[in-house]
Amino acid sequence: MIGAAVFAALFALAFLAFAFVDHRKLWWHFQASRFENPEAHEPSAASFMWRRLALVGVAAFLAWQTVGMLRLAGVFGSGPDHDEILKRVESVAEELDTGEAGRYKFPGLEDEGSWGPFINPRLQGPGEDPIAMLASKSGDVERYDVDGVCLIVTAKPLPGQSKQAYAMDNLMYSLKTEVTDRACE
Repeated sequence: MIGAAVFAALFALAFLAFAFVDHRKLWWHFQASRFENPEAHEPSAASFMWRRLALVGVAAFLAWQTVGMLRLAGVFGSGPDHDEILKRVESVAEELDTGEAGRYKFPGLEDEGSWGPFINPRLQGPGEDPIAMLASKSGDVERYDVDGVCLIVTAKPLPGQSKQAYAMDNLMYSLKTEVTDRACE
């Protein structure tokens, strides 16, 4: 990603530099010899101005793309600090904890965990968003690592559900959450 950003930055500089050369001299040097009467075919001053504006616009766009690529590559550290991440994870834990109510899980998400699709959208906030990665799964307990904060989700099927719900794995779960201020083991 950094290589692409450098490549785009070089092109931005080239377009910007080309915007400030004398376009009239370039036209006379490279194009005028093709015409019998070059004065009659010389572009107007407005044409040269629009070319310069277009070159500056392309240079600005490429510079903007360069900054975006560098941000994606992590050159600019704009993420939340550890205390902010801890607050976000604690907020998600409170929201995810069901108490007496139940919640359906997302089946078939071995890599993300059953509750990852609930957790990650709720971690969003200002700045770069942290991502909950499934650290371990054993039975009804899933541990999610969120940039050095561990979110433990314990899911128990609610009692009184039908045999059909058990057969289809379409169960409602009671969730208990716990947050620890260290990475998951």
